Amino acid sequence: LKSILGPRLSHPRLRVGLNTCRSRTRPHASMGLQTLATVTGEVADKVEVKTALISVFDKEGLKELGEFLAAQKVHVLSTGGTASKLREYGCTVQDVADYTGSPEILDGRVKTLHPKVHGGLLAARGNDKHEAEMGEHGIRKIDLVVVNLYPFRDAVAKGGDFAHCIENIDIGGPAMIRASAKNNAYVSIVSSPSQYKQLMDQMRENDGCTTLAFRKNLAAAAYALTSAYDSAVSQWMAEQVTEPPATKTVAFQVERPLKYGCNP
Repeated sequence: LKSILGPRLSHPRLRVGLNTCRSRTRPHASMGLQTLATVTGEVADKVEVKTALISVFDKEGLKELGEFLAAQKVHVLSTGGTASKLREYGCTVQDVADYTGSPEILDGRVKTLHPKVHGGLLAARGNDKHEAEMGEHGIRKIDLVVVNLYPFRDAVAKGGDFAHCIENIDIGGPAMIRASAKNNAYVSIVSSPSQYKQLMDQMRENDGCTTLAFRKNLAAAAYALTSAYDSAVSQWMAEQVTEPPATKTVAFQVERPLKYGCNP
């Protein structure tokens, strides 16, 4: 990253712009830039899952998960077809639009992009300022997020035109995934149906709670997912323009670990 951005970041006018765009900053020792200061909160190993936010395109495994969360008496925030399915499975469901006070708009392009959603995902618990702001704005703490993404690769593979592929680029999903993964001290982010069993086992073994180690593992998987997703979008978009970007990213699926010195 330094080799790619270094010369640009050294430009005097650009450096001033970067240094003044954020107020919560501290010096970066090696590059002379400023980075965000740490936000503190009370971190506990176990967090009880009381509220879940669920919005999935792929409904595989949703019935079993929904019935499990219903039995655990978890309050569910959800959208559209996911909310309807979860109600069928016995969950106590509150529509995100009802929770935020803002309807889904722009043909569903804006559903969860709201401070009452992302505040519940990003707040540092036990931080007096964050707790006060959550109370002031009616923000509910969200302990679990279950999200999967629009099938962008499938849209491309099926030969969709430019407009169709663009519409299958997920925005709200990656935003929730990244926010939850960042706040893994408190939030569990489940980004694939293949993780549902792990989640249910974890909650059964810990009296409805998740552990910090489990949440960190989920966060790492979530960032790998969004990175690969953005890589696919970036590669496709580069093929649609007259001046492709100088940076190209490629994502790989690990088949098996290699010993030191082995070549794939």
